[in-house]
Amino acid sequence: MDTPTREDLLDRCVEFHGHLCLGQVLGVRLALKGTELIGTRSFKEMIIFIENDRCIADAIQIVTGTRIGRRSAKLINYGKMAATFLNTESGAAYRVNVRNVDPNAGHDKEAKRRTLHVSDIELLAWTKVAVFLKPEEFPGKPQRTVNCVRCGEKVFDGREVQDDKGPLCLSCAHGSYYETMEDGT
Repeated sequence: MDTPTREDLLDRCVEFHGHLCLGQVLGVRLALKGTELIGTRSFKEMIIFIENDRCIADAIQIVTGTRIGRRSAKLINYGKMAATFLNTESGAAYRVNVRNVDPNAGHDKEAKRRTLHVSDIELLAWTKVAVFLKPEEFPGKPQRTVNCVRCGEKVFDGREVQDDKGPLCLSCAHGSYYETMEDGT
């Protein structure tokens, strides 16, 4: 099977994401450089930490085949155009970030596509890093589950906080992003 071109990959990303935007182009470039640096294109051998929840997140997942639901893509929302790529077999890890972007590429379709071919050294920066994960942070079945002593909901993979009465889910321990408005079932 032929290796897809950058244009082919971008087209797949645009189809998934819904429109062409500079974030899709940059996500393709980040994904290609990151997988090159860690020495694998197999989604089964990598975990990627994506540093924003915008367009690049979709592109990185499409290009690499990683997914949040498979625990091979993780969202660490720093609001940055960056991602860290970890080869789970070799331990090699690199953080890749966008450093130069053509400001005109944000509006012009052809300028966006030209960004696909800007040299890596012009567009990106990368640094070898170390990533330390607990066993329960890797893809696969949950390593353990507990029930929150306050709300009773199940908490997976060490995401609880220990209280003197027992384990608490993060929302019971620190407050949640939602407010209950009426009794649920």
